[in-house]
Formats: sequence, C-alpha cells, structure tokens
Amino acid sequence: MSVLKIPTAKVFEPLLEPARYKGVYGGRGSGKSHFFGELLVETCQAERGTLAVCIREAQRTLAQSSKRLIESKIASLGVGSGFKLYSDKIETPGGGLIIFRGLQDDAGKYRLMMKAKEAATARPLPPVVRPGTTRSPAERDQADLRTLSAKLSSSGDIKDAVALYHARKSGRR
Repeated sequence: MSVLKIPTAKVFEPLLEPARYKGVYGGRGSGKSHFFGELLVETCQAERGTLAVCIREAQRTLAQSSKRLIESKIASLGVGSGFKLYSDKIETPGGGLIIFRGLQDDAGKYRLMMKAKEAATARPLPPVVRPGTTRSPAERDQADLRTLSAKLSSSGDIKDAVALYHARKSGRR
C-alpha cells in the first residue's frame, strides 16, 4: 500500500481531523467537491473496507452526482487498481463501497409533511374509559358538551352553535 501525499488548502485543514460526519456549504468553484473527493479516495485507500455515501441536495441522476469526480480522482492519484467502478457505485479496497444519493425527494416530502401538519386540525380525543366501567349521566353530558364545543370551534357553523346552546340549556335543568 502506498502513502498518498495530497496537498490541502489551508481553509480545508480543519476537515482533516477525525469525525464521523463532515460537511461544508458555500458558493460554486471553491474546491469543496475536489477536496472531499481526494479525501474520500485517500481514506478508502488507507482504511480498507470503508463504507461511504456521497449526498447532494439536488441529484436527479448519477450524471449529476459526484461519482465522475471521484472516478477522476482515483485515476489522477494512480490508485485505480484497488477500486472497481460500476454504473451506480464504486467498490473500494477491502470490500468497501461508495454509493451516491440525492436529497431532493426527501426534502420535498419533508416540506409536504410540514404543510400537512399545519393544515391538519386537532381532533378532540374522547375521555379514556376503563373496560367494564360506565360513565355517569353527568360525565356523558360533559363529554357531549366538549364534543359539541370542539365541533363548533373547527366548523364555525351556526347550526353547531345552536346545538351547543341547546345542550348547555338542557343541562341546567
């Protein structure tokens, strides 16, 4: 096994420290992809069996992934003999694997869930009743009033307001 000596820009040196997850963001053309491509190839070469996933926010196809960049880094660093290139993944020395994913689908699903959560109205839950026990008429009336009140709150309909009014009026007798 050969030792790779890859020059690193000073701004990326903190990322050379060991960490389970590493990520950066910023403008185009700053060298982020090239730094991480070289770092990944170096790590796979040094630590046999490395498993990695390369994630991009928007990646509809593998052509938009960083796969081509990593393949070019493998070739330019002269370590191609230890890697096996496939159409959708790269096998690393020692039986490791690099896969490629995009976040656009998950981000879209997340946004839809957040909108649905805001649109959903909270339904009132019925009171908990233990099996074999019955509620008294007063408890049933209170539960009915709560149900009618919740229905009026969610609908705002005049018919629901009248029903709640009559239920309250009949309970006072």
